[in-house]
Amino acid sequence: MEFAFTLRYRLAAASRDYDALAGQLAASGCDDALVSVNRAGYLVLEFVRPADNAGAALSGAIADVQRALPSAELIDIRSMPG
Repeated sequence: MEFAFTLRYRLAAASRDYDALAGQLAASGCDDALVSVNRAGYLVLEFVRPADNAGAALSGAIADVQRALPSAELIDIRSMPG
């Protein structure tokens, strides 16, 4: 199955090179996410991730982001209809 959800992160001021962030995320397994930055400056990751269940999809994505961006602070999780 595939699960769709959005993770929103607050970044440290030093982490504002968005092209580098996207590359780090892809290299750590987040190549299944649409990466953007909203008007407030938060990193927004829209995932469609295959997994056996929603919990596995979500925990795997969070672990991948933390590996790529250890100083990023998770501030919001939203499920997407689908």
